Amino acid sequence: MPQFEITTWLLCLLPRLWPRVRQFISDLFGIDSATIADDQERGKDIRLACFIGLPVSTFFAVFNLTSGFTTLGLIEVVAVFLFLLPAYFLSRSCRLLLLAESLVMFCVTLINVALFHYGGIDGTGVYWIFSLPFISFFVAGQRRGWFWSFCFFLLLLFVNPSVEFTQGQLGQCLFGVLFYTVIAASFNLLRVRFEAKLHRQVEEKTADGKAYLERLQFLAKNDELTGLPNREGILALLDDELGLRRGDSGTLVVIYLKLVRIVELINIVGTEQGGILFAQIVANLQGAVHCRGKVGRLGRDEFIFFFCCPDLDLEDPDWLTSVLGAGFECKLGNQTVNIEYVAGVCVHEDETSAAIILRKAEQAMLAAKAVQRDFFVYNADNDQKFTYHHLLFGKLRNAIQQNHLEMYYQPQVDLHTGRPTGAEALARWTDPEEGPIPPIYFIPVAEQSGLIFPFTRWAIATAIAQLAKWRNDGLDLGVAINLSARNLADTNLVAYIEGTAANLCVPSEKITIELTEGVFLDISQKASDVIRQLHDKGFKISIDDYGTGYSSLSYIKGLPVNELKIDQCFVKDIMESRSDSLIVSSTIDMALKLGLEVVAEGVEEAHIASQLRAFGCLVGQGHYFSRPMSAEVFGQWAQEACAEKVE
Repeated sequence: MPQFEITTWLLCLLPRLWPRVRQFISDLFGIDSATIADDQERGKDIRLACFIGLPVSTFFAVFNLTSGFTTLGLIEVVAVFLFLLPAYFLSRSCRLLLLAESLVMFCVTLINVALFHYGGIDGTGVYWIFSLPFISFFVAGQRRGWFWSFCFFLLLLFVNPSVEFTQGQLGQCLFGVLFYTVIAASFNLLRVRFEAKLHRQVEEKTADGKAYLERLQFLAKNDELTGLPNREGILALLDDELGLRRGDSGTLVVIYLKLVRIVELINIVGTEQGGILFAQIVANLQGAVHCRGKVGRLGRDEFIFFFCCPDLDLEDPDWLTSVLGAGFECKLGNQTVNIEYVAGVCVHEDETSAAIILRKAEQAMLAAKAVQRDFFVYNADNDQKFTYHHLLFGKLRNAIQQNHLEMYYQPQVDLHTGRPTGAEALARWTDPEEGPIPPIYFIPVAEQSGLIFPFTRWAIATAIAQLAKWRNDGLDLGVAINLSARNLADTNLVAYIEGTAANLCVPSEKITIELTEGVFLDISQKASDVIRQLHDKGFKISIDDYGTGYSSLSYIKGLPVNELKIDQCFVKDIMESRSDSLIVSSTIDMALKLGLEVVAEGVEEAHIASQLRAFGCLVGQGHYFSRPMSAEVFGQWAQEACAEKVE
């Protein structure tokens, strides 16, 4: 019963083991195995065999010739020089590898058969025949290694050995050759399997490296999030398009698009929803250009696209809206989000490069952003302005560092007594190369860059220091200093103004901080806090250019304002324009009833001063009293003006 169970177990186990046994036999005899080594590696193996075999065979050939075994020595010499040496050189050609391999194996087989037959000294040549299976598998591989080993074994059957073997000894010798053949085949199989495993690992690593390299090559010209061409990619596509369109009469339009407040929106909704949002924006852009052009992404909130438009009418203010729509409507869950944009447009009309066109489109976008328009079409004049703007930036930075700026002062005069009550500090700049540069040019440059902060520090320090000097000279005046909306983001602003005034012993109530009306219309909580801190420290807060913006009483009610400055555009025509007269008189009346001081700008003539005085305005400022003056000239003027009124 146990024997029956064992037999049954073996019969059940055999079908499961047979595939493995069959695979091992197939691999051992090289039936289905493919050679892993390439032709170069095979050539190296053949040359290695020749490199070892040449000196060894030559040595024993000489040894046998000098030892009296002439026939054996001659066979070895012939085999070396007719087969082994040519095989070394033939192995350098991939087409002649099989011939080189055959020559090596024929040489090895011939020498080993000769050793078996002639024996050499004391028949010791027989010992060398067991090396042939190892050489055959190393040189010829698994499949042909068996062929050469089998051929050698057949030759041994028909060749008489030099040593007189008994029948049992000859059988053991031949069996030993077969056994060493199996051992050599097994060792070679292990080598082949190791090479195959190593080859697979190298292929896997190479595949990973190739995939990584392909990814890097893709990202070099494409955006990772959207897959759209990046700056390098879109420049290449645009260059190709320009090459195709040489001599074409159609109009190629390049649009540089900047999304408005998209970064803040993504920070609110998160990265995942931001990716969905960008996918919809890309779909909208690609839908707008269709197959007429290409879309690329240049930055987090910047896109570029170009297309052909044969009947483009740039004079139509709504043409871009007709292409893109007023904004992108995107869905985030159940919510509809409208994405606004500002765009720069460049129309290709001459032979220029893609990089130049892209730069022009970007300049047009920056111009549109500066003037708060939906889009702007590039032209050469704007290019010059843009270049001058950037040139001015470098010059202004140097002017601040090298103290080339100067502060001028325009008097503010009591309309009833004619005495100066203070002055507005106005920056002036005389460039050593260009000469005087108007504030209308360099002030926007400072406000649109980080220069506004060192510029404002200089203005505050200069104006307060000059006020301290006037007070030491006996002039009881105040000074008004203009601040930009960006200055209100400076967390150290209040401390700097307070510290400067305290160090120079200037009372805070003698310093007026002028802010344009636009600052109050869209004011943040942080800016509101800064204004309140200045007011709490005793500094006067003035609304400059009142009436030029969307005037509202809400910010006057909600913020600590001390003074209104009526803009000169209303004041200068109060004698000719009834509407301007009504606006000015009602503004003065409202301000006085709210307990605010009023300063009228643009007082050019005596009768305007008289009319303002009749309206109840106390202080005026304009060319009727004086143009802006240097600090020294203003001091002399103020001394004389005060002396005249006293007399």
